Amino acid sequence: MKTINLYKFKDSISQKMPLVREKNLLSSLNELMTIGLINTEIITEYTIDVPDNFNFEYYSNEELLKLCKTSPNGIDHHFVTILNDYDVI
Repeated sequence: MKTINLYKFKDSISQKMPLVREKNLLSSLNELMTIGLINTEIITEYTIDVPDNFNFEYYSNEELLKLCKTSPNGIDHHFVTILNDYDVI
């Protein structure tokens, strides 16, 4: 068995964090409290145990979503999506 991380953005799963600017990560409590005032996107990170012969490319998106649901925990990363009328995610 090996442990991998999968990232869910909207309805797609990837092995790497989608490209976002780190400066747009909302990490402090004050920033997170303003979520209702600004547009944000959430990328959820799942840590999953899989067999050693697991190959990401052989699984459909639906199968990967089901696999993510079996994860005991998920970490939500909140990112600002609109800043001064420009899309930054």
